[in-house]
Amino acid sequence: MVLVVPYAFDQPDNAARVVRLGIALQIPRESYRCDQAVTALHQLLSNPTYKTTAQSVKERVDAEDGVQSACDLIERTFLGVAE
Repeated sequence: MVLVVPYAFDQPDNAARVVRLGIALQIPRESYRCDQAVTALHQLLSNPTYKTTAQSVKERVDAEDGVQSACDLIERTFLGVAE
């Protein structure tokens, strides 16, 4: 669970992704106010769906072999190594 206030570069896109996943809320930087943050944090902490969804995402990420997948992709892309 996360409260995101994207500032620049890829942060708005990353914020949109975690919001779509259902594990975050976002407050636009231009309209950030303390009372909005308090309300959003209360929503994140009091709604068990955020925690459940975050746990599910964690389990999916844990099940991936990210290092091996990255190495395989690098080999295929740059070295022409076939699987």
